[in-house]
Amino acid sequence: MNHLQTRFQAIDQWLHQHKALWQFDSFACLTLPWQEAYPALAAWLNVQQEVDLEDAKQVAEIIHVQPSLGELSDWPQGFLATEQTRQNATSPPAYLSTGIKGRKWSQIEAFAACTPMVDRYLEWCAGKGHLGKYLAYQGNKQVVSVEWQQSLCEAGQQKAQQLFLQQTFHCTDVLADAPEALLKTTQCAVALHACGDLHRVLLEQASRLKVSYICIAPCCYHLTQTEAYQPLSTLAAQAKLTLRKADLKLAVKQVATAGAREQRLQKQELTYRLGFDLWQRHARKTDQYLAVPSIQKVLLNQGFLGFCHWAAEQKQLTHLIAQQPFEDFQHAAGQRYQDLQKQQAISQWFRPALEYWLILDRAIFLQEQGYHVDIGAFCAASLTPRNWMVRAELKAAN
Repeated sequence: MNHLQTRFQAIDQWLHQHKALWQFDSFACLTLPWQEAYPALAAWLNVQQEVDLEDAKQVAEIIHVQPSLGELSDWPQGFLATEQTRQNATSPPAYLSTGIKGRKWSQIEAFAACTPMVDRYLEWCAGKGHLGKYLAYQGNKQVVSVEWQQSLCEAGQQKAQQLFLQQTFHCTDVLADAPEALLKTTQCAVALHACGDLHRVLLEQASRLKVSYICIAPCCYHLTQTEAYQPLSTLAAQAKLTLRKADLKLAVKQVATAGAREQRLQKQELTYRLGFDLWQRHARKTDQYLAVPSIQKVLLNQGFLGFCHWAAEQKQLTHLIAQQPFEDFQHAAGQRYQDLQKQQAISQWFRPALEYWLILDRAIFLQEQGYHVDIGAFCAASLTPRNWMVRAELKAAN
């Protein structure tokens, strides 16, 4: 058993052992769903004003209360092997990045620096082909960029022609019709942040056709057509864990990095939704969560009562307002928001390990298909929280 398989089994065991702490629907729960299973941790959480897992002191307290949580708290993410990083990549001219936001361009530069140097690339789910343009510029390489939106293909092709790059676009829906002929003729398939089923199809098709190199930075694992996660590798298919789509969302759920105004609106909306949920449970005499449609942020200007009136109209519950006024639930909404934040802080403890589990499934799958594989961070998390890269090279035939 190799080191990736050993890591996978350890992570799988740890996540399964503590699944009560993260594998639940937080909006549906009015109390801690794991209170009986972890009474000491529940008691600790209830006396905290707030929980910040960036605070080393609080982390130490949590591990003291529940020692088994610390078993993998410092598991090594590792980094890509430096010997395969480009040593002769030149800095492209500024005009190549025109119209591309700074952080996105930095991601592209970092990803390309960890990509093997070959003559022919296939860029998967390319958008306007920004990564492909960078790769094409480095030594005037040939790049085929695959994208399903015709308008993006046209814009990307026009830009490539203006820059005199050997980049061509192929418009297709890879979920409906994977471009097998293009994959057969490429040396390296790349995908920077192809979502869910999109990067899954690439891994399956490219490995089946024995593409020499495959380099992906996965994201949005929950954007899949199946309700339950379908493991790629044989090892993951035998794992203790069974993941729901909600669990896949947790794997990419980050602590808010939005601006102050956006964070304030997010908090306000969530508080209002939680308050309305408390109201509807009392009014309908049920203990079931009731989902409310997404809103335009301007609705928040109407305050808690305005939001609740709108939500009641959406769910045909206006006839219950007279019996159960909204005002009774405004204070309770704020308290439930605080409780939810603490509850989700604990589930967030498991987020990195859950994402690592998914990355390892992809890496081990490629190993099973005959590839040498390494995984690691291709850039700092400050550039993108989805900074894992899976890089695979087909083993030489004996």
